Formats: sequence, structure tokens, C-alpha cells
Amino acid sequence: MRILIAATPGIGHAFPTVPLAWALRLAGHEVLYATGGDAVAVRNSGHQVEDVCPGKTVVSMVQETFTKYPELAARYAEVDHSSFEATQRFYAVLMNHQPDVVDRYVQVAQEWKPDAIVFSSLNVGGLLAAGKLGVPAIEHGYGLVHTGAFTRELREWNAECFERHGAELPEVLHTIDVTPPSLTGNSPSAWPVRYIPYNGGGVVPEWLNVPAERPRIAVTLGTTAPGFGGLGPLDKVIELAGDTDAEFILALGDIDTSTLPTLPDNARVAGWVPLNLLLKSSAGLIHHGGSGTTLAALEAGIPQILMPDEGERAESAAAVASRGAGLHVRHDEISKESVDALLGDTKLRTTAEEIREEIHSLPLPAAIARQVVETIKN
Repeated sequence: MRILIAATPGIGHAFPTVPLAWALRLAGHEVLYATGGDAVAVRNSGHQVEDVCPGKTVVSMVQETFTKYPELAARYAEVDHSSFEATQRFYAVLMNHQPDVVDRYVQVAQEWKPDAIVFSSLNVGGLLAAGKLGVPAIEHGYGLVHTGAFTRELREWNAECFERHGAELPEVLHTIDVTPPSLTGNSPSAWPVRYIPYNGGGVVPEWLNVPAERPRIAVTLGTTAPGFGGLGPLDKVIELAGDTDAEFILALGDIDTSTLPTLPDNARVAGWVPLNLLLKSSAGLIHHGGSGTTLAALEAGIPQILMPDEGERAESAAAVASRGAGLHVRHDEISKESVDALLGDTKLRTTAEEIREEIHSLPLPAAIARQVVETIKN
């Protein structure tokens, strides 16, 4: 069978689908990705990719839309940025203003003729393509928010796109949930799956194989947040690093780090390091609250400090803090007490380890691959 994975053009949306893609391939099925931006890096997982927006990224598309439609930028300023539903509804509506990208998802599907489409949460193009072709649509979650609750509303939020293609929502619609139930509750109609971090491949840096002489703290802002807000959220972290008996590893990818303050001797910029690999040798993680980063720390069973800006990230941080596996702070309010708790609070560490065991008890992607196939047959 043929399964098209339509992922939003961002690593945080595409990478969580890779374990399922592997499971489908190992079961003998064909898999094709339709995505763009930095998410075309899924090609390194051994899969073929159709680029739906050559030369564009999520950041550039949002900036392009706001420049062309300043009234949208003004409306966005009034959005409740603490609400995932409000911010995600806004981003979903922005797809109305990227019709070439939406149309490209549909075009890829029409040309490849998949038997089902797996689409990343709130991806209008994948959902629309499934509706137009009349094939099952399976939404693949990527974080701690149950996005399936909003899926059917995408038809209303993006009515122009659906009407332009003469399509309605697909009759068969399922959701794959990567959320540990103890953090956000059960989603009764969803298919739970064990979250298996995929952070890309790479050559293991020599320093990562050398046992650290003192506790290691990983620090990251993910792949998208720096494009919108820069590296300023790390200023206080770097200031605190010099007063902490730990090794700080700033995993910041390929972005320009020249704006960072002078680093103390116990901190280093590591560039691109697969996060799941780094976390195996880390005592804790400090980050922006991104979905993949949050789940990677939970899967590794280590405590974390989350410094979110808005919406989904804020809700993820609140869920982790409420469960007792991490701390939720503003980036400009992170303190030495916070960092000390990351290293020394046994309750945080114990709870993080409990969640790791919970994640490992959930069905593997191979089981979900079988459910996808059964859905197609039925």
C-alpha cells in the first residue's frame, strides 16, 4: 500500500512521524513525504520527499504573509498568546494566504495516488488532499496538546481552501497521540503510541563519548524559535552557567551565535547534535518548551526547565510542571535556584523517570502501522 505523509514544513512536525514511516516501510509498504523548509531533512531518514514550498520555511512564510497582509499582523498582536487554541487557529488560517503551498500538497497526492494520508497536526494541505481523494486521513500528533480536538474545525477555519478544491473532510479520520496520558489525560478516540525520538543522524562528536567530569546540562531553543525571537532567551542562562558546577552544552544548530554573551569556561556551543543522543549523557535540559524537545526530555527520563513564549509551548510547560517533571519559568526569571533544582531535586528526577517508564509502556509504531493498514482495508 501507499501512504503519503503530509507534514507541515518544520522539523518539529515532520520528525515525530519518522518512526511510523519506518514501521510502514518495514511492513512492506511505500511511503512518500510531502513537506518543505527544514523538514526536508527527513530525507536523511531514508525516505523520499516532495518539496511543497521550495526556498521557503515556516518562518519566512509567516513573515511574507504579515508583510503582504499587515491587517493580519495587527490581528495576531491581539491574539491570546497564552492559549494554544487561539494561536494555532491563527496559524491554521494563515494557510489560506499560502494557496500555492496548500495546492502543492493536493497536487502531490493526486499524482502519487496514496491509499491513505498521514498528516501532521493541523496541516491543512494533508487533510484537504485526503478529502479531495476520498482516502483515510490519520492525524499524527507531535506534542503534549491533543490537537485532534481541533481537526474537524480546520474545514471551517480554512473554508476558502476546501471550497476552491470542491472538497470536504474525509469520511475516515483518526488521530495518533504521542502524549503520555499522565500529563494531559487520555484521548479516548485516539491511537496512543510510544514516542521514539528521531532527531536526525550525524557523526558523534568526540567530546560526547568522553565521560563528563561534572553534571552536564543541555540547552536548546529548537529549530524554529530563534527565527522569530532570536537568542536573547539564553542571556540569563549563560549568566547563571558561570556560577554553576556543571557543564553547559548549547545545542543551537547552524544558526548565527555571534549575538550570544561571552560564554564562561564551563559552557560551549555545540552546533548540531542529535538531541536524544545528547540527553543520554545529560543530567537536565533547559529549553524553549517546544514539543519535540519536551518529549525528548521526558523519554530520556531527565528533569527540565521550560521557558516558553506562548500558546502550545506554554501549555506544554504547564503540563510538565504540574506533573512534577520540570519547572516552568520565564526566560528572564530563571534563577540559580531553578538550575540547582534541575540538578539536585530528587522529586523532579523521580517523576521524570516515572514518565519515561510510562512512555515505554505505550504501543510501538509497528502496532500503529498495522492499524493504518487495517483502516485502509476497511
